[in-house]
Amino acid sequence: MDKPNGKLTPIEWQMLIDDLVAQMPFQIKLYAESSKLFKARFDALVAAGFNAQQALEIVKARGVDI
Repeated sequence: MDKPNGKLTPIEWQMLIDDLVAQMPFQIKLYAESSKLFKARFDALVAAGFNAQQALEIVKARGVDI
């Protein structure tokens, strides 16, 4: 931030946007891989005896944390 008021300049905004665009392919891959973890947890919970609604609530509340 160049200005004392804390506002970004147009060049700084453009740099932020360029960085975001450069990271998008990696973010998309991260989402694709992490979704496999969520699905695996859901499936494991159902296999352990939870019904689908219960398994979904556990995954929603705890994600992939143990």
